[in-house]
Amino acid sequence: MRTITKLAPLGLVTVLSLVACGNDDSGAKAAEAKSTTPTEKTTPADTPSGKGATVNTTSKVSANKATEAEIAAALEAAGVPSAKTWAHEVEEYRPYPSDDPTFAKLRSALAKYNPGEGVVDKIVGALTP
Repeated sequence: MRTITKLAPLGLVTVLSLVACGNDDSGAKAAEAKSTTPTEKTTPADTPSGKGATVNTTSKVSANKATEAEIAAALEAAGVPSAKTWAHEVEEYRPYPSDDPTFAKLRSALAKYNPGEGVVDKIVGALTP
């Protein structure tokens, strides 16, 4: 009985240590998600047809100043298929006029690649002049 009495505090310390060091990182994950998840907002895109397609404006980047990788990330976030390829094309046709929020020059350049319906609107929706 004396052996059990002597080992009881050791067992209690072990249990408390395991509980304190447990792998419950749900609070950390929630904090991480809160700090890295941007607020999503959708707005009508400026389209030549005036139909106003909805695009994700979560992470707009400058078409003139952003790196190709930053543009690709923004296009991917906007749901553009083959975002890296389109980012390369966006970068290739720089510079874009800062007084043209509709990106007429970019739209014209991308049209020759016959993108799918809505792709150019998504690309333009992820960019700022």
